[in-house]
Amino acid sequence: MNNDLDKKLNREALVISKEHSGHVAIPTIVLSLLVVLIYSTVLFLFATKHLSPLLTVFFLIGITFASYIPLHEAVHGNIGGNNSKLKWLDRLIGYLMAPIIAIPFTSHQKEHFSHHKNTNKDDDPDVHIQNLFRSPKDFYKSTIQVIKTQNTFVMNNYTKAEIILSVGWRVSFVFFTGLISIPVLFFGWFGGAFLTIYLLSYLPHKPYKNSERWRDTNIQLFPIQWFENFIFQQNLHAIHHLFPRIPFYNYRKVFEKIEPSMRIKKTPIVRIFDHRPLKNI
Repeated sequence: MNNDLDKKLNREALVISKEHSGHVAIPTIVLSLLVVLIYSTVLFLFATKHLSPLLTVFFLIGITFASYIPLHEAVHGNIGGNNSKLKWLDRLIGYLMAPIIAIPFTSHQKEHFSHHKNTNKDDDPDVHIQNLFRSPKDFYKSTIQVIKTQNTFVMNNYTKAEIILSVGWRVSFVFFTGLISIPVLFFGWFGGAFLTIYLLSYLPHKPYKNSERWRDTNIQLFPIQWFENFIFQQNLHAIHHLFPRIPFYNYRKVFEKIEPSMRIKKTPIVRIFDHRPLKNI
């Protein structure tokens, strides 16, 4: 590619990214409040026997996945936007979401920045996820590795306190509701965490072979565009890797504006279900 063209495309994309970032993220704040409210309500209904164990697991999976979206935004400082006086908002929501998905906010901040810096390289702390479906043994090993990495990437007093809180509230819940809540809490958490890994780590970086900017992450399109709202537009994850300060609810707007540049830059744009390349649509 012509060097002048390359610089021009980068400048244009940067201008567009700034138009859609830096503001106080009201939708993320609302999502955070809904996650806490719905999660607490589901657990209350289960504890009072107004919700079956199976339905409770189903709801917990979805809410646990949803809880990572504000946590992820908080890691990048996208909730308070460019207002330095609102940085506390990112920390508050980060620490609030962390006990739900059981990913310490303190440790995840450093781990996730390392992932962005080393995407798809050997030093990427998430690169082992590429082996998730290679075999049952690899699924087990990758799962254990994810849990270990997220909880120990930074092991300080804050991380330890977060781990104690995540485990502690679950132990207390089991104590008051009985042993039936153990599989409910476990599968609700594991299912939500698995969805997070699959949709935000495995699929966006598959096949984990390119570490170049614009090419290290995929754009995955649904046959029906509206469906992407069910996963908070994370199928457009390449937008995030290009410009991490863009909040998730603006991924689609930015993609529609810079898609021509992404195609020139050879960003992988594929069908979400089989990852076959998609031409301009």
